[in-house]
Amino acid sequence: MIIRRGIKEIADIQTGVYLKETPDGEVHYLQVKDFGKDALPVLSPPSSDLNDRVLKYLLSDGNLLFAAKGFFNFCAVYREEWGKAVASSSFLVLKIKDKANVLPEYLNWILNREDVCACFQRETAGSVMPSITKAMLGEYEMDVPTMDVQHKIIAIAELQKREQVLNKGI
Repeated sequence: MIIRRGIKEIADIQTGVYLKETPDGEVHYLQVKDFGKDALPVLSPPSSDLNDRVLKYLLSDGNLLFAAKGFFNFCAVYREEWGKAVASSSFLVLKIKDKANVLPEYLNWILNREDVCACFQRETAGSVMPSITKAMLGEYEMDVPTMDVQHKIIAIAELQKREQVLNKGI
């Protein structure tokens, strides 16, 4: 069974935080420049102090980072092995409400699809600096299949990525 839901029903959405970077920090301050074209992290050294303000923005494993500002929109799933991190204000952070029904990797796959990115780009067309708002992202409706189907979609997507990497090596 497939259910159609708006992202705001699936995840809490918050904006990233603006911080001044400091040398020898304890927390990664993730910015768009910290990700390659494949949306995988290329982390800079930690550049923010761990204080009360930063604590409330710390990312948890499985949070999604949606690059909402600029001409290159992408989504990435934060992993604890990256180290303690907060997202910059260039990102919208999605925290899935019910991980028993929606996998972070599935929502990530949806938000990185070309047709979804094109939909958001059409909505921001004509802007000097395009920006996808929390409301725009929250209103986007998507199909939510069973967990079994989500797992299969993610497995197929991973195989497609591996195929692309292998083809680049030829």
